[in-house]
Amino acid sequence: MQHRNKGFLWVVLLTKRLYKKWTFLLLLALIPALVLGYGLVDKGDAGVLTIALSCQDWEDEAAAEMVEILQRGSQLIRFQVYPTEDAAEDAVKSAQADAAWIFLEGTRERLEAFAHGFSNRDAFIRVVEREESVSTVLAREKLSAAAFTQVGKALYLQYLRAKVPALDGVSQDEFLEYFRQVNLNGQLFTFDSQGQEATAQEASYLTAPVRGLLAVVVVLSGLAGAMYHQQDKAAGTFARVPENRGFLLEMGCQLLILTNVLVVAEAALALTGDTRSFWPEAGAFVVFLFTCLGFSMLLSTLLSHRNAMAVALPVIAVAMLGVCPIFFDLGFLGRFQLLFPPTYFLRGLYQPQYLLWGLLYGSVTLLSAFALGKIVGNRKN
Repeated sequence: MQHRNKGFLWVVLLTKRLYKKWTFLLLLALIPALVLGYGLVDKGDAGVLTIALSCQDWEDEAAAEMVEILQRGSQLIRFQVYPTEDAAEDAVKSAQADAAWIFLEGTRERLEAFAHGFSNRDAFIRVVEREESVSTVLAREKLSAAAFTQVGKALYLQYLRAKVPALDGVSQDEFLEYFRQVNLNGQLFTFDSQGQEATAQEASYLTAPVRGLLAVVVVLSGLAGAMYHQQDKAAGTFARVPENRGFLLEMGCQLLILTNVLVVAEAALALTGDTRSFWPEAGAFVVFLFTCLGFSMLLSTLLSHRNAMAVALPVIAVAMLGVCPIFFDLGFLGRFQLLFPPTYFLRGLYQPQYLLWGLLYGSVTLLSAFALGKIVGNRKN
């Protein structure tokens, strides 16, 4: 009981001491600021490509419907509607738009002819671009998707007329009314990760990296904790602590910092809605905490001088941002990704085997740090 009370007292005193450091408070404030910043950007205009839309004949039902479909939203592409084709072309010439898609007169007839397999497949759209780029080429996939709805409608009518004679008395308007009532706007794909289901449209390409960025912040906080401890050792703050308990003391100090920062990070993720069900999230939390502890303890042992750690900190941050699957998941970097704790946190939510590898990673790094510390201590003695 006495040892338990003593341990609790150590935790309270170290926590109180930790919150007196303005750099630590700044680090904690960085987390909600990061999440808030990404949230504001995500709500704003985030298109990376602007395309002007117009029709030669706005009475053309197919053309107007495709314009409406394209306007329903794409985070990567901003669509702006212009009343005339000349206005759309001027937008491209004045650099207000990257391209203009102008639906030609007779769009409906042209798409129906395409669906019926006629040889004279006239273009239904005129494309005006300042320059062709990867973005403009990929944007045409959106156009193809919009055109597919019209082609599908034509194929639907053609099939009913040719293959279902019993419906000869049904008018085309009745067929189209039934066609509209069928749920064609449902998602073809849904993403289910450990009990949390989300549709493709709900995911944001801007807020997707937030979890990875917060993971990097947590790792850096562990390294900052190592620097705090190195500074305390140099000042003789823990001089009365027996030398054989120095490793446990440093591990406890870093664990305290990591836990505080990770709790704030998880709370910030909860505010963004980027959380899974309790047990998978809790498992990832514990494993990530363990991997961060091992990583910071090992680096603290290898870079025992505070200045060396300060120099390594930005290099490690850049390496994690480039290698870990935060913005991009580059397959050829797979082995290098395993060197850094965020990988186990990000992948562990979807691939449980990474949680087991994370436990192995934490164990190996902690044992290595302990062994190196013993070797260095024996040499000094």
